[in-house]
Amino acid sequence: MRIFAVIAVGAALVAAATAAVLALTLTATPTAVVYGKASTLNGVLSTHKANQTVKVDATECGTTSSKTVGTVKTNATGAYTMAVTPIANTTYQATQKNTKSPAVAVTVTPVVKLQRVRRGSYAVSVTSAIDFKGKAILFQRYSKLRKRWVQVKRVLLATTTPGTKPTMVSSAAFKANVAKGLRVRAALSKAQAAPCYIAATSNSVRA
Repeated sequence: MRIFAVIAVGAALVAAATAAVLALTLTATPTAVVYGKASTLNGVLSTHKANQTVKVDATECGTTSSKTVGTVKTNATGAYTMAVTPIANTTYQATQKNTKSPAVAVTVTPVVKLQRVRRGSYAVSVTSAIDFKGKAILFQRYSKLRKRWVQVKRVLLATTTPGTKPTMVSSAAFKANVAKGLRVRAALSKAQAAPCYIAATSNSVRA
């Protein structure tokens, strides 16, 4: 009985050690990117074996199924790296045979651009992979007294034109009375950007 007990304990220890060895890490840098920019995925296979194939799957906002975005080989230390360019908030997971990494999320900020057309007239655009027509942009000015941005008016994006697939550009032209020389900008709030993007602000211009 003692022999069987020792064997059972030994087998359990071996199984535990094997389970501990089979691990795959995954991180993203940065975890928030501007639309059109890349994030770098990095990870390490705990066996530290080289030339092992790691598959990376992505689940994009608005979808329930994942798709493979690429495969990569581990290097001499078992590490791997891959650049990804998400078009919307996306969750990534790496797999090496039957071993899966924890999932990591990369969020995406739309590109918001503000242009002063002439005194009192402005144009704003939001570049992303979805149609933001009907969404609200907050036109803001910077208050030196309050040391923060304050709202001037709310502007609805009126038109959307397609860019190079999957890019779409939603825009609006508007007028606003702001004292000459003040810094102004456009902001897309978290609520308006959700669920597939995060809040964004434009460049600032002088009124």
